[in-house]
Amino acid sequence: MFERLLRAIASRWFRLVLVVLVVLSIQTTLFSEIRPFGYAVQIVAVFVACVGCTHDIQTGAVVGLISGFMYDAVLATPLGVSAIVFGALGALAALLMQPFREPTWWLRLLAVSVVAGFGEVLMPVMKSVVGLSGWLDARIIGASLVTFVAALIVASPLIPVSRWTLRERLGRDA
Repeated sequence: MFERLLRAIASRWFRLVLVVLVVLSIQTTLFSEIRPFGYAVQIVAVFVACVGCTHDIQTGAVVGLISGFMYDAVLATPLGVSAIVFGALGALAALLMQPFREPTWWLRLLAVSVVAGFGEVLMPVMKSVVGLSGWLDARIIGASLVTFVAALIVASPLIPVSRWTLRERLGRDA
């Protein structure tokens, strides 16, 4: 039984929950205060896009769903709104990388930035779909551009973190 517990703790999904907790705490503390041009940078969306760019579509979508549910637990929005958006972002990032056999580092950074910027547009659209009014306005463009530029900077350290987080050991953690 102790061996099963150690195997569960050493699994990539346990590491994922811990890493998302750290990213989420950075999002809700540091990046809620640091607002370039008055916009909050969505680091959780950048992390999900990094996972999607370094893994397959299914992994990107699952990580997006898990991260989104954890993010919704912190926010005052209906549970599942961020999960749907982040799941779509993770799958979209993986889908953008599919045509390339060995994508270069700058192509990954560009894809992460495009997907994270698109997430800033998709989130208010999804919030308006579920009935939360006041989210769709012209500020979406500014938020999307700020997240795009910030993702170019922040994605460099997050891509290796996403690879380490979901690395499989001995084929048992899948």
